[in-house]
Amino acid sequence: MLDNLLGYGQRQRSTAADDLTRRWAAGIGFAAAIGSAYSLVAYVSGLLVVPEGVAVFWPAAGISSGILIAVGSLARWPVAAGVTVGTLAMHLIQGDPLPVGAALGLCNAAEALIVAGLTTRYFGAGFSLERLRHVLGLLAAAVAGTVVSGVGGAITYGLWRGAPLLTTWQAWFASDVIGVVIVAPLVIGLTAALREPLPGSELLEGAAALVGLAVVTMIIISLPPEPWATVVPGALLFPMLLLLAARYRPVIAAAGAFMVSLTVVLTTIFSIGHFGDARILIEYRILQAQAVIVLVALFALVLAALFAGRRESEARLTRSNTMLQRERDNKLMNMQALTAAIAHQVRQPLGVIQANSNAAMNFLSRAPPDLEEIRAALTDVIAANRRVSEVFDSIRTLFGKVDQGRQPIDLNEVILKALHSMRGELKDHDVETRPELTSGLPLVDGHAGQLQEVIINLVQNALEAMDTTSDRSRVLRIKTERRGRDAVVVAVEDSGPGVDPKQLDNIFTAFVTTKTHGMGLGLAICRMIIEDHAGQLTASSDGKNGTLFQFVVPIGLRDG
Repeated sequence: MLDNLLGYGQRQRSTAADDLTRRWAAGIGFAAAIGSAYSLVAYVSGLLVVPEGVAVFWPAAGISSGILIAVGSLARWPVAAGVTVGTLAMHLIQGDPLPVGAALGLCNAAEALIVAGLTTRYFGAGFSLERLRHVLGLLAAAVAGTVVSGVGGAITYGLWRGAPLLTTWQAWFASDVIGVVIVAPLVIGLTAALREPLPGSELLEGAAALVGLAVVTMIIISLPPEPWATVVPGALLFPMLLLLAARYRPVIAAAGAFMVSLTVVLTTIFSIGHFGDARILIEYRILQAQAVIVLVALFALVLAALFAGRRESEARLTRSNTMLQRERDNKLMNMQALTAAIAHQVRQPLGVIQANSNAAMNFLSRAPPDLEEIRAALTDVIAANRRVSEVFDSIRTLFGKVDQGRQPIDLNEVILKALHSMRGELKDHDVETRPELTSGLPLVDGHAGQLQEVIINLVQNALEAMDTTSDRSRVLRIKTERRGRDAVVVAVEDSGPGVDPKQLDNIFTAFVTTKTHGMGLGLAICRMIIEDHAGQLTASSDGKNGTLFQFVVPIGLRDG
């Protein structure tokens, strides 16, 4: 025994160690992937720098911030480590000192943590590009994060190269804000699209629109300098961006803004088109490019959020209208069910009234009249009339969900009353009744009229089932017994042909019936009554030798 316990403990420790190892391995792999991507993008961004050594465009900032916002706090330290190592690797490749690369890596990591932390702090884990408040909050967080990181970057470049602090900070701030504003929404949108894929039609249409935007962008970039003297840079892009924002999800608009910005960045770096015009000073070209990128990003993201909010409001309105229509249909169905239930339940006592009334008339026509038989028939008429009244009370209580008429009742007595009210039908159908009622059953809190209707419905179903047989005796067994210490079970079994086992799951569904006539409400109402008594009604059959219905109700139930 001791050996088994020791072995179990060792296995538990081994499993915990394996889980810890897997988590560490996953974190290291994630950090390595982030570091590689960050280093590659940073290296490309370093192709165009201001005299102080700061890159003009820093899209890597958007990658780290976007991943942290999209994935959540679990990725905080892997992303921070990947950004730090990626920045360090990029500067080492460029031949910069190790302390400089480490310091700038920490600044970039802190920036990503601040941007993502502020966004999560004020908007929670459910950040969405479809909410204008979230988009504006992301812009504010980008400003706050780059303000802080820019201070660290300016100090590092000042100590290393003696660069002016304010000029260096301004260059850092502009490049990183643009990187976050352009790339982070795209990363967030793509992550959301992976979790909730876009419909194929929207994906194809969005891709076609992005291709059209790329063509328009290249045309505008290749325009001669003259049109730029009268046309605001990038203004011709706005109709296409408006189409993306109004027609598709925000991720498509974010992709369009990123594509335009990337084109502007590349044409500025490689001196292509307007942003590569050598007649314009590089400082002015960079300023123009940054202005176009910011305008495009703000226009696309803000409009995308506004249109997404409108689509969400329209969807909510549609859902509300659908729910109202469904509620109306449900009310109509409830009215139909109530009407059908009343007709179903009163049909049997009305039949008793008619049969006994006819019998009384026949007894009156005899000479001399058989007064005892007349008295018995009229007594049955009065009892059936009382049952009709009880049916209405039971149905009103059942459908109205009003707790009326609940009292301690003896199920054996309820069963005997039900059998007595149906003795004529049992006799007419040549059915032998075999009650096996356990004496001394505990009382059950419930509605006597409703439970009696359940017994009558089950007996009526048994009679109709046995009417279809002629090759066997017709026997109806009704049994009661105590189940455990807190429940009573009632069983009604017939000797009919049974029910197909495949149909047993459906026989309690309203308006579903196995009979050639009937509405399929009897058993549905029976189950509703038993469940209203916190009980359970079930059926079993092999499809050949009769059907057994059982319901279990708890002892001493009181609804609060």
